[in-house]
Amino acid sequence: MQEAQRVRDAEKKAFEDAKEAKRIAAIPKIEAAKLDPFWGTPDYLKAFNGKPCPEGLWSLFPETPGEGAQKEANEAKRAALLEKVRGSTFVAVLHSGAGVDVRPYNKKKKRLTVEVDGLLECTDGAGVVSLAWGDPAKPFRAPQPGDEDDSLPPTSVWRAQPLVFHLPFANATEAKKFVDETVVGLDARIVFTLGKVAVDVKKHKTPTGENGEPALVDYGAGRLVHVNVLGTRLAADHEKNELAVQKKN
Repeated sequence: MQEAQRVRDAEKKAFEDAKEAKRIAAIPKIEAAKLDPFWGTPDYLKAFNGKPCPEGLWSLFPETPGEGAQKEANEAKRAALLEKVRGSTFVAVLHSGAGVDVRPYNKKKKRLTVEVDGLLECTDGAGVVSLAWGDPAKPFRAPQPGDEDDSLPPTSVWRAQPLVFHLPFANATEAKKFVDETVVGLDARIVFTLGKVAVDVKKHKTPTGENGEPALVDYGAGRLVHVNVLGTRLAADHEKNELAVQKKN
């Protein structure tokens, strides 16, 4: 009976593997856009929103991530990592609905405005790091004075002015056609190097601490890197259809 069960298990696995292979084969193959090397080479460090930061980004700040031996090992690599990230070019790509948003058609100016989030957030062993290409970048506090529910614990996040692209259209009909056919496939690519850093600290006194006494808690927005933008590119159809480009002179 055990042999029969092994045969059945093998047949089931072979069936499932064949089904999965068929599913994968049916997925349309997307040809990658052929971009100028300015927009990305294997040497560029990639930054993703909500994902782990490029290696060594923490070296820009005093705090060293890790505990015990791991922290010591990280600290020993600090100088080399700092040299690497300071000397690197970075690239980030934001997508429709996840950092790229189209505003309503402006009939008077005959254009659509596309806004790209002014920063992204990545994470490392010491928490969140914000990379901001939008200027200005400032901490946003919540709750704000006058908010209905001011009993919530305070929080802070970095916010930055969005990047803006204007796409001309002769009329609302053309703009609507573009939105219907293209807007879900918009990508914004930002190429940059690292600039100045900032750390936002905001102390808040809690009613009680571990010993029953009031305690100060930092609810600041934390670490931020202002970046030097080399170029931004707005494109559609998996970045094959270039719509707008802004490059630093």
